Amino acid sequence: MKLKNLTIASLATFILVGCGNSDSTTKTTGLNLPDGKTLIFFDNESSKQYLYDTDKDSSEDMNVDAKNYNMTNKNGKLFVWNHKTPTGMEEKIVMIKDDFNIKEGNLTYTDFHYLGHFHEEDNEHVFAAHSSSEFDPATSSANKKKALVALNKSLLEQEEIKQEISEALPSGEELCNFFVFEHDDHNDHNASEEASPHIALTKTGKMYIYEEDSTGLKASQSSFTLDGVTECEEDKSSIIKSGNHGVFVFSAQSQTLYLVDAHGEDFHQHSKWTGSKFLPAGFTPTQLAGISKSDENHNHNHDH
Repeated sequence: MKLKNLTIASLATFILVGCGNSDSTTKTTGLNLPDGKTLIFFDNESSKQYLYDTDKDSSEDMNVDAKNYNMTNKNGKLFVWNHKTPTGMEEKIVMIKDDFNIKEGNLTYTDFHYLGHFHEEDNEHVFAAHSSSEFDPATSSANKKKALVALNKSLLEQEEIKQEISEALPSGEELCNFFVFEHDDHNDHNASEEASPHIALTKTGKMYIYEEDSTGLKASQSSFTLDGVTECEEDKSSIIKSGNHGVFVFSAQSQTLYLVDAHGEDFHQHSKWTGSKFLPAGFTPTQLAGISKSDENHNHNHDH
């Protein structure tokens, strides 16, 4: 199936739920993670969450009063939403309550904790998380109501893609997590629109790459595994876009962030970073989400 273009009116300007510097920021050096990324790591067991800025090479505790959205004693699952508007596409992060299931009905403002995206302040992109209460239909603007409609379309679309990939997997394999490039992302050498890669991670820890043809999904290369990954649970893994040619994969089992990319070749593990090298001691996240300050940022890096 092709990804649909969801064109809706732009969101009205949000009210910030706290932004600025904090004493909870920790600087790291020498990791060389791809530039221009804001990564959010969340541990659904402890409710701890940290934001990592790859430009500043620093981590920041998000569970601080008057600082973004405090998830202390709350549970959730991170979702990266590509919000298409008349002026372009904006990546957003939604912290959905972990008992929500799109198969049981549409998401309302009571089904998520926050929606985060970038604000531009003093010529810098600053991540801001907005409380779901701003989307209460009794008080919210028309644009925010339209935004929830678009978000639900995206969630339903992802569920359809999940089913399609599940059916394409070899016998004995079950889908754990997945990512699909937009058709206008992965367009090497005038590749056809149908060649948009589908990245699948199974419960046995294997990665499969599929592409669409006239009959559905077909494997485009051999499967492979990531260093230290032998199993996968959906709520303890994440796959997000790293650039037009690759993805970040996070495994709670190995506590490692992997860069999987292609660049004209087969997809493969290109780099890896152990979470303990750039996240606070004792913090063992279960999930990752991330958005780009620029859609084209991507550097080659190696093991750390």
